[in-house]
Amino acid sequence: MNIAMTGGTGFLGRHLTDVFTRRGHHVYILSRKQRETEQKNVTYVQWLAENAAPERELPPIDVWVNLAGKSIFDRWTDTTKEQIISSRIEATREVRRIMKQQPKKPRALIQASAVGIYGTSTEKTFTEQSDTSNEDFLSHTAHMWEREGQKIEALGIRTVYARFGVMLGEKGALPLMVLPYKLLAGGTIGSGRQWLSWVHVDDAAELIAFAAEHDDLSGPMNVTSPNPVEMKQFGKTIAGVLHRPHWIPVPELFLEKALGEMSLLIVKGQRALPKQALTSGFQFTYGELDFALKDLLSA
Repeated sequence: MNIAMTGGTGFLGRHLTDVFTRRGHHVYILSRKQRETEQKNVTYVQWLAENAAPERELPPIDVWVNLAGKSIFDRWTDTTKEQIISSRIEATREVRRIMKQQPKKPRALIQASAVGIYGTSTEKTFTEQSDTSNEDFLSHTAHMWEREGQKIEALGIRTVYARFGVMLGEKGALPLMVLPYKLLAGGTIGSGRQWLSWVHVDDAAELIAFAAEHDDLSGPMNVTSPNPVEMKQFGKTIAGVLHRPHWIPVPELFLEKALGEMSLLIVKGQRALPKQALTSGFQFTYGELDFALKDLLSA
């Protein structure tokens, strides 16, 4: 297949590119900068830049994967929040424009989203059939992102809304969460009862590829491990894998003072299960947290 990907130079995008190319697909990565590559079956195409016309450079595309958007790992000032939302909306609108310009429509769009769309809770369990929320910045952002994706779905294109949990890998949240333990200062964050719906980056990439290749999959799809954990257990597991103590608690008030509104990422959470993935027959390699962290932290 010919696969066009936005956000392909990012954390997940690099892993996903490797998965697609290993399976013999050709990946066209849309980038603001002109780039060259020596990687087989990978072509860079400039977009969202002056004089860029990706619709003329791309061949007929079978599947689009839209991951583009400013990182949420930054202090959430009003300006930053605007950039987080606008970058996602702008990218998705441009994907739709390119699709409409090409003579052949793709078979599918994999549209990034987040489990934050369900809101936060310490008691509820969320599947793809659960009601969504619009109660905080993360749920609002996910709502806006998916709503823009629905305009592409309205073109008659099979659309999967990949609602990502906290992705564990060499980048993203994990290095920040592990650092206190490496400094012998790890402990329970906030109440410790907040749920962490996590996923190993390799499983996330494999699940996106699975959705791209299975025409019967559509609609919301939680990209999370089938075994979410409470934050206290997450910390204890890190401590066990690294053979470090789990003893210095980090109060919620301290995090709110230090991180501002972005502390929502750490002190709140939701228990999301990947019902669609499991029902469709997807096999998680790293379904258990201990196994996932041993793989990621063994180096």
